[in-house]
Amino acid sequence: MEQEGTDEIITASQVAAILKIHVKTVYRLAAEGVIPGNRIGGAWRFRRSTILDLVPNPKRNAAPASKEGGFSTG
Repeated sequence: MEQEGTDEIITASQVAAILKIHVKTVYRLAAEGVIPGNRIGGAWRFRRSTILDLVPNPKRNAAPASKEGGFSTG
């Protein structure tokens, strides 16, 4: 389920702030196709939800804790 407001269209400067990288790096990565975005006129635009998917989220990636506290031997 998407968080409220994550389908918003954002600018390269906003992407840079989210990813904590320089805006020129955003432009380069977008041009290389690493960061998905669209050029509208001369300006890049990005979908906030797509950018947030690039940010590691420990809660989303964490495996459920085992009750036994060990590894499954399967």
